[in-house]
Amino acid sequence: MVTALMIIDVVFAFAVMASILLQQGHMPGLSGAFGGGGDSGPQMYAKKRGVDDFLERVTVVLTVVFAVLTLILVHIW
Repeated sequence: MVTALMIIDVVFAFAVMASILLQQGHMPGLSGAFGGGGDSGPQMYAKKRGVDDFLERVTVVLTVVFAVLTLILVHIW
């Protein structure tokens, strides 16, 4: 039982990492801190659409499930 929960927990951990890495960045990074180029116009703060919005919701759900599974594992172990 514990081994199965650990395997599921690891799978959710990788899924959370993948969903975070697939999201598009919205900040210009270090170059923006010094006034450098990049996307500093109005489109930078545009509303997220489509895939970005979906990935954000998936990330939240996966993170909650991962946290609950981890707490259950800690309680059982």
